Amino acid sequence: MTEQQNVLLKVENLQKHFPVKGGIFGNKTINQVKAVEGVSFEVKQGETFGIVGESGCGKSTTGRTILRLLEPTSGNIYFQGVNIAEVNKTEMRKLRKDIQIVFQDPFSSLNPRMRVKDIIEEPLINFDVKDRSEREKRVHEIAEQVGLTVDQLSRFPHEFSGGQRQRIGLARALITKPKLIIADEPVSALDVSIQSQVLNLMKDLQKEFGLTYIFISHDLSVVKHLCDRIGVMYLGKMVEVAEKNQMYDEPLHPYSKALLSAHPSSHPLKKKNRIILKGDVPSPSNPPSGCTFHPRCSSCMDICKTEAPSLQTVRDQHDVSCHLYTEVNKDQEYLYE
Repeated sequence: MTEQQNVLLKVENLQKHFPVKGGIFGNKTINQVKAVEGVSFEVKQGETFGIVGESGCGKSTTGRTILRLLEPTSGNIYFQGVNIAEVNKTEMRKLRKDIQIVFQDPFSSLNPRMRVKDIIEEPLINFDVKDRSEREKRVHEIAEQVGLTVDQLSRFPHEFSGGQRQRIGLARALITKPKLIIADEPVSALDVSIQSQVLNLMKDLQKEFGLTYIFISHDLSVVKHLCDRIGVMYLGKMVEVAEKNQMYDEPLHPYSKALLSAHPSSHPLKKKNRIILKGDVPSPSNPPSGCTFHPRCSSCMDICKTEAPSLQTVRDQHDVSCHLYTEVNKDQEYLYE
């Protein structure tokens, strides 16, 4: 299998803008919130690709736009060679059998008036599995695999704890035997003791079913535990993509360095130099010119204020969007570290 054949999902220059309405009648578009602005990355078969960044950076919007729960403004989303961004609603409905999502809040994503059995079974009905006995058998199998008993299937969501509800969400996502699961902060609403159970369950299910994950989170410890490669987002843009150990040991982008400096050291006696960023995150409806990070960057150059950098490979499988690593500045690559 070639490297290109191994790519399950390829996102190219993805954009999602939300209109800001105004005027006398509130029906005139006066501005746009650029929630996702030119994001590009690849996800390989069987890996877990993490997307991290502070709140409001566009992580969740990226995940939902890939699945077309939100329609993309522009860009391409190739899943197994098919451009999801261009298919009609009927074809997209068929594709959703292979791409599922696990939401952040396990309670609000479950219908409180449906029994667990019906919640898990519903995707099979939607995808025309007409044999009732086959559906029931599949529900029982997947329930056992995520740690739910047959007796629990007759209960309602409010009768479960947060961790159990997330298991129901995982079961619902897995019932169609998908190839890709987008996990949108699936453990952030859970207690720490329950988080590890759900994460270990996700890893076990990945091995058993050969799953591919896009794991969206702001928790750096969780991402390090689960992910193989990581993309860092800032203000709607992907600023760095690297293999996990490269990212945590030698981040290149100034924002990635500041973000990862907040991650506690595993050694109690090893001190880390915390990088405190100046200023606040700019508004996505009025982003800065050039590099959107330049107002907060200690390594800002004149070119950063006028010209936006592109995501480029500077090391083996390590991409970064920063003028410090352009051809002109390559000899100064490590001067600011």
